[in-house]
Amino acid sequence: MALFTVPWLLLALVCGCTGPTPTDSLYRDSAEQSVTELLSTAGTGVMLAEIHLGDRAFSPYTESTIENAEDAARSVSDTFGTRQPPSAETRSLRSELNPLVDTTVNALADLRIALREDDDAAVEKAARTLRSVSLDLTDLQERLS
Repeated sequence: MALFTVPWLLLALVCGCTGPTPTDSLYRDSAEQSVTELLSTAGTGVMLAEIHLGDRAFSPYTESTIENAEDAARSVSDTFGTRQPPSAETRSLRSELNPLVDTTVNALADLRIALREDDDAAVEKAARTLRSVSLDLTDLQERLS
């Protein structure tokens, strides 16, 4: 009897892990949440750049904080990137958001490297990129709300 129930339990677990294709509304909500999280990570990056450039923090603090921000942005990338857009409209939204996600993640990685190398010019460059992508994310957020 136990041998018979095990395959059914495994089948139920596997089927339970896959959900239906989300609606446009749920996809837009997911995109909006992703934008909010990205704005937070980009803002953290800009703040860390300013703190570093003003010599107002110890490098262990800035390094660990930028690692956390970069990890959070990568998590958004991983999560949103796996969502299946249910319509042409949401595919367009995905096409708009994905480059912003990539830019945020890459700028945070650049900032992490620049902070570790104590390269002020590279820190400022990464901060400029983060400020710019924040403007684009804010614009998208306003259109999604």
